[in-house]
Amino acid sequence: MKDKLLTYLEVIELSTDYLSKRGVENPKCDAEWIVSNITGKKRVEIYLNYEDIISLDNLNAIRSDIIKRGKRIPLQHILGKINFAGQEILCDQRALIPRHETEQLTELIEAELIESFAGNFLDLGTGSGVILITLCKTFPLSKGLGIDISKKAISLAKENLHLNNIKNARIEHLDWEKDILNEQFEVIISNPPYLSEEEWEQTEPEVKNYDPKNALVAKDDGLRDIKNILKFCENHLSKDGLLALEIGNSQNKVICESMLSKFYNIRTINDYCRKPRFVIAKKK
Repeated sequence: MKDKLLTYLEVIELSTDYLSKRGVENPKCDAEWIVSNITGKKRVEIYLNYEDIISLDNLNAIRSDIIKRGKRIPLQHILGKINFAGQEILCDQRALIPRHETEQLTELIEAELIESFAGNFLDLGTGSGVILITLCKTFPLSKGLGIDISKKAISLAKENLHLNNIKNARIEHLDWEKDILNEQFEVIISNPPYLSEEEWEQTEPEVKNYDPKNALVAKDDGLRDIKNILKFCENHLSKDGLLALEIGNSQNKVICESMLSKFYNIRTINDYCRKPRFVIAKKK
């Protein structure tokens, strides 16, 4: 791309080839997003105007971002934002990049609650705040609390609450294993760390090098944080309250068995890849 003006189509083709050679999983899609972000054109507009010449300034900016992506810097960090359930969310190394599975988790919760839900809900390990923001917008009469042990994640979540003009939620820095929280909730949600150390070692460079490890990995083969959440619910989830968890795809049986004494209507739900990804239950 250097020192030559190129069309949109040429830039997409050259960028796709460059990223493909560097092991990027979806090279064409990522190239389109980068070009779209720099030029301000929607991805469909790129192909409607594929013979148009890209300006030198934009070309240089695209080249810079494509090189970053070739180094396996996550696309979301390069763009600086993502769309999550229709909301614009700032995204950087302070917190885990929100996944499609977590978006599905919010959809499952929305299906469980009445439209006029006005209770309190808690997002354990709020990260960038995506679950909190989504549910606060869906249930404007509710009150949400997001807690996280990471001060960096807390700062990002607060920025995202402000960006999305969320008034019915608050964010607190808290370790749910140690700190005291004198509140009860009708709903508790969490996408906790659930990878084992071995699973984390096998992740892609985008995950291993840029997602916070403590947001992904838990002791006891990935079960430590989930066990602590179940214990936390004993004092903080109200009777008949809803618990919704995102879990590892081999953890559902042991988790469901450990819930039998304190919960009822325990269900495992598959993600869109047909892997057992969510556990939803009511407290006895």
